[in-house]
Amino acid sequence: MSSAECPFCQILVGEDPAARVVYEDEHTLAIFPLNPATRGHTLVVPRRHVADVWGLTQEEGEHLARTTQVVAHAVHDALAPDGLNLIQSNGEVATQTVGHVHVHVVPRYRGDRLRLRWPKHAAEQGADADRTLFSIQSHLVPQTAPAAQQPKNPDSVSGEDRRQHLEFIQSVITRMSQASATAKTWLLPIVTAAYGYALIEKDLWVALLGLLAVITFGLLDANYLKQEKAFRRLYDIVSSGASIPHFSMDPTLAAPAGTKPNYWPDWAELRSWAIAPVYLPLLIAGLAITVRSLLG
Repeated sequence: MSSAECPFCQILVGEDPAARVVYEDEHTLAIFPLNPATRGHTLVVPRRHVADVWGLTQEEGEHLARTTQVVAHAVHDALAPDGLNLIQSNGEVATQTVGHVHVHVVPRYRGDRLRLRWPKHAAEQGADADRTLFSIQSHLVPQTAPAAQQPKNPDSVSGEDRRQHLEFIQSVITRMSQASATAKTWLLPIVTAAYGYALIEKDLWVALLGLLAVITFGLLDANYLKQEKAFRRLYDIVSSGASIPHFSMDPTLAAPAGTKPNYWPDWAELRSWAIAPVYLPLLIAGLAITVRSLLG
């Protein structure tokens, strides 16, 4: 839309004498729309023809915000609404219908006709939200700002900081590996005692107790393996300099986009060489002893 076709620009140059002007100064204009959504609905526009908020200069944005606040106070004092919406839309998908940036100052009254509804479910959560957060933060401060105010990104992290971060992650990987070894160390005497007693005494309940120990320790060990793999992925991502918040220890940040948190071991861990060859024979032996004890 050109300035010649713009209804706001026509009002600004005096070509629409029917327009209801609420406020104007050398930078902005406030008017009533043709079809107000509520009593006192006002539009605030900059005098320069600019299509959307991204085209505004910093000074124009400041003037637009100031006038919006002035009008909002005037509406509040004059009409005493129950509430107020400030709505600023950019692009057709965002419901912008006039190609000249403008802010709606919409007084709200209980029972009015206007309905603004937000979706019930979040657009993103967890690791996806963290990635979006860091991406926005990395573009937030103007490039002309002092270096101390610039948001950090992985490429600007010092080598010492990255080394320390990797050491933190490696310590967790080491703990997961040690925990896995400890689980196997504890399981063997428990299973040996339970299976031996059940085999000699043909005691069904002790055999089942041994089976329960195998299943419990197997799931625990598989989860240790899953966590170790997750932190190894995080280690690889950090070492590559990808977009990970500094010193974050959240392994879901390294998960593929859209992956939901899952704290149970997956099939990949259960059939791995660290789990299946150890626990599957013990499970089969326990089932055999249980059947033998059951048959008496």
